[in-house]
Amino acid sequence: MNNSEISDEYREIISGMEEKLKRKLKARGITYCQDEDISDEIMDAIDAVNERRRFDFTPSVLFETKYSSLIVDLALASITKYGAEGQTAHSENGIARSYDNAGQYPEALLSRIVPLAKAR
Repeated sequence: MNNSEISDEYREIISGMEEKLKRKLKARGITYCQDEDISDEIMDAIDAVNERRRFDFTPSVLFETKYSSLIVDLALASITKYGAEGQTAHSENGIARSYDNAGQYPEALLSRIVPLAKAR
């Protein structure tokens, strides 16, 4: 979706989500993200939620706001994988990492999305 097509209400909601993501990144000492990266990750997470939910967005209703916090968490999970995409295990200096799937987002987060039933 083109940014010019997004309603003012959702622009404001997304802006708040971007600020929340910036605070979470700062709290984790992650400083390598530019504003454009943060915006892209939020929009990618919105797309992932809508796809998993089977939600047909419109310019006036871009996503269901009950998923706002989850969208921020998905974007955070994606950003923390920068440089380690698809990693299945890693241990260094007492820190062990492994990802529960090879996708962009952890299944544990995606499982919190309840798909809509579609009539046939």
